[in-house]
Amino acid sequence: MMKLDERLVLQAVTNGQSGRDIAAAVFAGDVAAVRRLAGGDARLLTTHVPPARYPDFRPDGQAGDLLTIAVARCDGAMLDALLALGAAPDGAVPGLPLDAAVAGHDLAAAERLLAKGASADPAGEHAAWPLRTAARSADPAAARLLIARGARLDRLDPTGTGPLQDAVDMDSMRVAEVLIEAGANPWAVGAGGALPAFGIGQPLRLSSPAEEAARERLVARLRRTGAPWPPPAPAEVKTLIREQRWPPPALARHGATAPPAAVVATLVAAPR
Repeated sequence: MMKLDERLVLQAVTNGQSGRDIAAAVFAGDVAAVRRLAGGDARLLTTHVPPARYPDFRPDGQAGDLLTIAVARCDGAMLDALLALGAAPDGAVPGLPLDAAVAGHDLAAAERLLAKGASADPAGEHAAWPLRTAARSADPAAARLLIARGARLDRLDPTGTGPLQDAVDMDSMRVAEVLIEAGANPWAVGAGGALPAFGIGQPLRLSSPAEEAARERLVARLRRTGAPWPPPAPAEVKTLIREQRWPPPALARHGATAPPAAVVATLVAAPR
Protein backbone atom coordinates (compact mmCIF):
# COMPACT_ATOMS: atom_id res chain seq x y z
CA MET A 1 0.00 0.00 0.00
CA MET A 2 1.22 3.48 -0.84
CA LYS A 3 1.86 5.43 2.36
CA LEU A 4 1.74 9.19 2.01
CA ASP A 5 3.06 11.69 4.54
CA GLU A 6 0.59 14.57 4.61
CA ARG A 7 3.14 17.07 5.88
CA LEU A 8 5.67 16.19 3.18
CA VAL A 9 3.03 16.14 0.45
CA LEU A 10 1.70 19.57 1.39
CA GLN A 11 5.24 20.96 1.32
CA ALA A 12 5.72 19.90 -2.30
CA VAL A 13 2.40 20.10 -4.16
CA THR A 14 1.86 22.36 -7.14
CA ASN A 15 -0.59 25.28 -7.40
CA GLY A 16 0.67 27.21 -4.41
CA GLN A 17 -1.48 27.81 -1.33
CA SER A 18 -4.64 26.83 -3.17
CA GLY A 19 -3.00 23.53 -4.09
CA ARG A 20 -2.09 22.96 -0.46
CA ASP A 21 -5.64 23.79 0.57
CA ILE A 22 -7.27 21.30 -1.78
CA ALA A 23 -4.73 18.57 -1.00
CA ALA A 24 -5.34 19.13 2.72
CA ALA A 25 -9.09 18.86 2.12
CA VAL A 26 -8.58 15.51 0.34
CA PHE A 27 -6.46 14.25 3.23
CA ALA A 28 -9.21 15.37 5.61
CA GLY A 29 -11.94 13.69 3.57
CA ASP A 30 -13.74 17.03 3.24
CA VAL A 31 -15.71 16.57 0.03
CA ALA A 32 -17.56 19.88 0.44
CA ALA A 33 -14.29 21.83 0.65
CA VAL A 34 -12.89 20.02 -2.39
CA ARG A 35 -16.01 20.86 -4.39
CA ARG A 36 -15.83 24.49 -3.34
CA LEU A 37 -12.15 24.84 -4.18
CA ALA A 38 -12.33 22.98 -7.50
CA GLY A 39 -15.50 24.84 -8.42
CA GLY A 40 -13.63 28.11 -8.08
CA ASP A 41 -10.63 26.92 -10.12
CA ALA A 42 -10.76 23.62 -11.98
CA ARG A 43 -6.98 23.73 -12.48
CA LEU A 44 -6.63 22.76 -8.82
CA LEU A 45 -7.66 19.23 -9.78
CA THR A 46 -4.17 18.85 -11.30
CA THR A 47 -2.49 19.48 -7.93
CA HIS A 48 0.29 16.96 -7.39
CA VAL A 49 3.80 16.38 -6.10
CA PRO A 50 6.10 16.72 -9.14
CA PRO A 51 8.22 13.55 -9.52
CA ALA A 52 11.92 14.08 -8.89
CA ARG A 53 14.34 13.82 -11.80
CA TYR A 54 17.26 11.44 -11.47
CA PRO A 55 19.64 11.65 -9.63
CA ASP A 56 17.41 13.62 -7.25
CA PHE A 57 14.77 11.78 -5.25
CA ARG A 58 11.84 12.51 -2.98
CA PRO A 59 11.69 11.24 0.61
CA ASP A 60 9.38 8.33 1.34
CA GLY A 61 5.78 9.46 1.54
CA GLN A 62 6.23 12.59 -0.60
CA ALA A 63 4.39 11.68 -3.79
CA GLY A 64 1.00 11.59 -5.38
CA ASP A 65 -1.86 13.67 -6.69
CA LEU A 66 -5.40 14.19 -5.44
CA LEU A 67 -6.78 10.90 -6.74
CA THR A 68 -3.80 9.03 -5.32
CA ILE A 69 -4.34 10.61 -1.91
CA ALA A 70 -7.97 9.49 -1.98
CA VAL A 71 -6.97 5.96 -2.98
CA ALA A 72 -4.25 5.77 -0.32
CA ARG A 73 -6.84 6.81 2.30
CA CYS A 74 -9.33 4.18 1.02
CA ASP A 75 -11.77 7.08 0.60
CA GLY A 76 -14.18 5.93 -2.08
CA ALA A 77 -16.49 8.91 -1.60
CA MET A 78 -13.62 11.33 -2.23
CA LEU A 79 -12.43 9.34 -5.22
CA ASP A 80 -15.91 9.49 -6.74
CA ALA A 81 -16.21 13.21 -5.99
CA LEU A 82 -12.89 14.04 -7.65
CA LEU A 83 -13.74 12.01 -10.73
CA ALA A 84 -17.17 13.66 -10.94
CA LEU A 85 -15.52 17.09 -10.72
CA GLY A 86 -13.38 16.23 -13.75
CA ALA A 87 -10.09 14.97 -12.31
CA ALA A 88 -8.26 13.04 -15.05
CA PRO A 89 -8.67 9.33 -14.18
CA ASP A 90 -5.05 8.65 -15.10
CA GLY A 91 -4.00 11.23 -12.54
CA ALA A 92 -1.66 14.18 -12.77
CA VAL A 93 1.20 11.66 -12.74
CA PRO A 94 0.21 9.06 -15.39
CA GLY A 95 -1.21 5.91 -13.85
CA LEU A 96 -0.30 6.72 -10.25
CA PRO A 97 -3.84 6.49 -8.82
CA LEU A 98 -4.42 3.11 -10.47
CA ASP A 99 -1.00 1.93 -9.35
CA ALA A 100 -1.79 2.95 -5.78
CA ALA A 101 -5.07 1.03 -5.94
CA VAL A 102 -3.26 -2.09 -7.16
CA ALA A 103 -0.53 -1.74 -4.54
CA GLY A 104 -3.21 -1.46 -1.86
CA HIS A 105 -5.15 -4.47 -3.20
CA ASP A 106 -8.13 -2.12 -3.61
CA LEU A 107 -9.84 -3.71 -6.59
CA ALA A 108 -12.94 -1.55 -6.17
CA ALA A 109 -10.90 1.66 -6.55
CA ALA A 110 -9.04 0.19 -9.54
CA GLU A 111 -12.34 -0.68 -11.20
CA ARG A 112 -13.70 2.84 -10.53
CA LEU A 113 -10.69 4.42 -12.18
CA LEU A 114 -10.72 2.09 -15.17
CA ALA A 115 -14.46 2.61 -15.64
CA LYS A 116 -13.83 6.35 -15.85
CA GLY A 117 -11.19 5.90 -18.54
CA ALA A 118 -7.90 5.29 -16.74
CA SER A 119 -5.40 3.41 -18.89
CA ALA A 120 -4.45 -0.07 -17.73
CA ASP A 121 -1.08 0.54 -19.37
CA PRO A 122 -0.25 4.22 -18.75
CA ALA A 123 2.46 5.90 -20.79
CA GLY A 124 4.54 9.04 -20.57
CA GLU A 125 7.36 10.37 -18.45
CA HIS A 126 7.22 9.05 -14.89
CA ALA A 127 4.27 6.80 -15.79
CA ALA A 128 3.43 4.12 -13.26
CA TRP A 129 3.25 0.46 -14.27
CA PRO A 130 0.22 -1.14 -12.59
CA LEU A 131 0.72 -4.63 -14.06
CA ARG A 132 4.27 -4.73 -12.70
CA THR A 133 2.89 -3.63 -9.33
CA ALA A 134 0.32 -6.45 -9.45
CA ALA A 135 3.15 -8.88 -10.15
CA ARG A 136 5.34 -7.56 -7.36
CA SER A 137 2.48 -7.45 -4.84
CA ALA A 138 1.24 -10.97 -5.67
CA ASP A 139 -2.27 -9.90 -6.71
CA PRO A 140 -3.67 -12.22 -9.39
CA ALA A 141 -7.11 -10.57 -9.33
CA ALA A 142 -5.58 -7.18 -10.12
CA ALA A 143 -3.48 -8.75 -12.87
CA ARG A 144 -6.58 -10.29 -14.45
CA LEU A 145 -8.42 -6.98 -14.30
CA LEU A 146 -5.56 -5.04 -15.89
CA ILE A 147 -5.05 -7.60 -18.65
CA ALA A 148 -8.77 -7.58 -19.41
CA ARG A 149 -8.54 -3.79 -19.77
CA GLY A 150 -5.61 -3.90 -22.17
CA ALA A 151 -2.39 -4.00 -20.12
CA ARG A 152 0.48 -5.16 -22.33
CA LEU A 153 2.12 -8.46 -21.45
CA ASP A 154 5.25 -7.68 -23.49
CA ARG A 155 6.09 -4.31 -21.95
CA LEU A 156 9.72 -4.17 -20.78
CA ASP A 157 11.72 -1.88 -18.56
CA PRO A 158 15.12 -0.49 -19.71
CA THR A 159 16.87 -3.67 -18.50
CA GLY A 160 14.63 -5.88 -20.63
CA THR A 161 12.57 -7.19 -17.71
CA GLY A 162 8.80 -7.60 -17.98
CA PRO A 163 5.92 -8.37 -15.62
CA LEU A 164 6.26 -12.16 -15.89
CA GLN A 165 9.89 -12.13 -14.79
CA ASP A 166 8.93 -9.73 -11.99
CA ALA A 167 6.24 -12.14 -10.81
CA VAL A 168 8.66 -15.07 -10.86
CA ASP A 169 11.38 -13.08 -9.09
CA MET A 170 8.91 -12.16 -6.33
CA ASP A 171 7.64 -15.77 -6.06
CA SER A 172 4.20 -14.53 -7.17
CA MET A 173 3.38 -17.77 -8.96
CA ARG A 174 -0.37 -17.16 -9.02
CA VAL A 175 0.26 -13.94 -10.94
CA ALA A 176 2.75 -15.74 -13.19
CA GLU A 177 0.03 -18.29 -13.94
CA VAL A 178 -2.42 -15.51 -14.86
CA LEU A 179 0.16 -13.89 -17.14
CA ILE A 180 1.11 -17.13 -18.92
CA GLU A 181 -2.53 -18.08 -19.39
CA ALA A 182 -3.02 -14.67 -21.01
CA GLY A 183 -0.10 -15.23 -23.39
CA ALA A 184 3.05 -14.04 -21.62
CA ASN A 185 6.15 -15.86 -22.88
CA PRO A 186 7.93 -17.97 -20.23
CA TRP A 187 10.91 -18.35 -22.58
CA ALA A 188 11.54 -14.61 -23.04
CA VAL A 189 15.04 -13.63 -21.92
CA GLY A 190 15.24 -10.84 -19.37
CA ALA A 191 17.98 -9.01 -17.49
CA GLY A 192 21.02 -11.13 -16.70
CA GLY A 193 19.91 -13.94 -18.99
CA ALA A 194 16.99 -14.85 -16.74
CA LEU A 195 14.16 -16.97 -18.14
CA PRO A 196 10.81 -17.04 -16.33
CA ALA A 197 10.64 -20.78 -17.05
CA PHE A 198 13.89 -21.31 -15.15
CA GLY A 199 12.60 -19.52 -12.07
CA ILE A 200 9.33 -21.41 -12.21
CA GLY A 201 11.25 -24.69 -12.25
CA GLN A 202 13.14 -23.95 -9.03
CA PRO A 203 11.71 -25.87 -6.02
CA LEU A 204 11.89 -22.96 -3.60
CA ARG A 205 9.96 -22.57 -0.36
CA LEU A 206 7.19 -20.18 -1.35
CA SER A 207 5.09 -17.91 0.83
CA SER A 208 1.95 -20.03 0.82
CA PRO A 209 0.57 -23.41 -0.32
CA ALA A 210 -1.44 -21.54 -2.97
CA GLU A 211 1.73 -20.11 -4.51
CA GLU A 212 3.41 -23.52 -4.49
CA ALA A 213 0.34 -25.14 -6.06
CA ALA A 214 0.43 -22.52 -8.82
CA ARG A 215 4.13 -23.18 -9.39
CA GLU A 216 3.49 -26.92 -9.69
CA ARG A 217 0.69 -26.30 -12.19
CA LEU A 218 3.00 -24.11 -14.23
CA VAL A 219 5.77 -26.70 -14.24
CA ALA A 220 3.28 -29.32 -15.44
CA ARG A 221 1.96 -26.93 -18.09
CA LEU A 222 5.42 -26.14 -19.44
CA ARG A 223 6.54 -29.76 -19.42
CA ARG A 224 3.43 -30.83 -21.32
CA THR A 225 4.53 -28.68 -24.24
CA GLY A 226 7.54 -30.94 -24.77
CA ALA A 227 10.02 -28.11 -24.25
CA PRO A 228 13.47 -29.18 -23.00
CA TRP A 229 13.45 -29.50 -19.24
CA PRO A 230 14.90 -28.24 -17.00
CA PRO A 231 15.24 -24.80 -18.62
CA PRO A 232 18.75 -23.39 -19.03
CA ALA A 233 20.12 -21.36 -16.16
CA PRO A 234 21.02 -17.69 -16.64
CA ALA A 235 24.74 -18.43 -16.99
CA GLU A 236 24.10 -20.81 -19.89
CA VAL A 237 21.68 -18.37 -21.53
CA LYS A 238 24.25 -15.58 -21.29
CA THR A 239 26.89 -17.75 -22.91
CA LEU A 240 24.57 -18.66 -25.78
CA ILE A 241 23.67 -15.00 -26.32
CA ARG A 242 27.32 -13.95 -26.40
CA GLU A 243 28.06 -16.72 -28.87
CA GLN A 244 25.04 -15.68 -30.95
CA ARG A 245 23.52 -19.14 -30.51
CA TRP A 246 20.35 -18.03 -28.73
CA PRO A 247 17.68 -19.24 -29.02
CA PRO A 248 18.56 -22.91 -29.50
CA PRO A 249 16.26 -24.51 -32.10
CA ALA A 250 14.63 -26.79 -29.52
CA LEU A 251 13.54 -23.79 -27.44
CA ALA A 252 12.73 -21.59 -30.43
CA ARG A 253 10.05 -24.13 -31.34
CA HIS A 254 8.43 -23.41 -27.97
CA GLY A 255 8.53 -19.62 -28.09
CA ALA A 256 12.08 -18.59 -27.22
CA THR A 257 12.94 -15.48 -29.19
CA ALA A 258 15.93 -13.22 -29.67
CA PRO A 259 16.65 -11.24 -26.50
CA PRO A 260 15.85 -7.52 -26.31
CA ALA A 261 18.62 -5.18 -27.43
CA ALA A 262 19.01 -3.89 -23.87
CA VAL A 263 19.76 -7.40 -22.63
CA VAL A 264 22.25 -8.08 -25.43
CA ALA A 265 24.06 -4.79 -24.84
CA THR A 266 24.37 -5.48 -21.11
CA LEU A 267 25.62 -9.02 -21.56
CA VAL A 268 28.11 -8.16 -24.28
CA ALA A 269 29.53 -5.31 -22.17
CA ALA A 270 29.68 -7.34 -18.94
CA PRO A 271 32.74 -9.38 -17.96
CA ARG A 272 32.44 -13.07 -18.65
